[in-house]
Amino acid sequence: MKIDLYAHRLSQPSRAVEILLRELAIPYTWHAVDFANGETRQAWFARHINAFETIPALVVEADDAAPETAPSRLAESQAIMRYLCRIAPDREASAHWYATDDALRCARTDTWLAWHHNNVRAFDMFHDIMNLHLTLPMLKYELQANKLKPLQDGLRGGLAQLERQLAGQTGPTPTLCGHDHPDLADLAIACELYQIAAVGYRFTGFAHVARWLDTMAERPHFRDVSREILDQGRTIREHSGDYLDLASAFA
Repeated sequence: MKIDLYAHRLSQPSRAVEILLRELAIPYTWHAVDFANGETRQAWFARHINAFETIPALVVEADDAAPETAPSRLAESQAIMRYLCRIAPDREASAHWYATDDALRCARTDTWLAWHHNNVRAFDMFHDIMNLHLTLPMLKYELQANKLKPLQDGLRGGLAQLERQLAGQTGPTPTLCGHDHPDLADLAIACELYQIAAVGYRFTGFAHVARWLDTMAERPHFRDVSREILDQGRTIREHSGDYLDLASAFA
């Protein structure tokens, strides 16, 4: 099977898919897509890669496919991650991330994956942080007050719910569903929150969330795939950190 991943490492869902590919030891070919400058909206991308014009996107070609058989094209990170867990040769590893033969365990993971959209991803701050970083100094405080502050306030509700969920788990390693190993929900939400942790925000008012995120970030594949977002976060912090509410936004 030949797998091509079209993605960008400043994209939270893209990182989640790439980390999972590495965790499952599935070989893939990486294609960087400049989504910020509209590459996903070019005709070739929509026609041959992903009609939704988004990343990540996966193109899968079976080893035994007939010459006239078109490769399968997959979109949406959570659908892609579930697919990868279903086809991974290492069934033991894939069961940790998404137990396809355990309906109840999958339902618990799916619950948090669905919850993620309206409670964490809906308050994505990173693109506004980038806008603040690139704008004129006289406008930085205005962006902080009018754009970032409402997103921070909205995210606090999701952080509070995550905090309660993680506080109720008793296992040695913090995970959302209380398992000994993180699953797809942990991966998707951790990639989202790590995006702003890389800039310098700290979740001091949510101790269990902070510990869980640190544990996820210590995983070798998570760390390796996140190097570019760490570098970008460091640049933002060094040049625009004084305008951001890094210390108290989530205290």
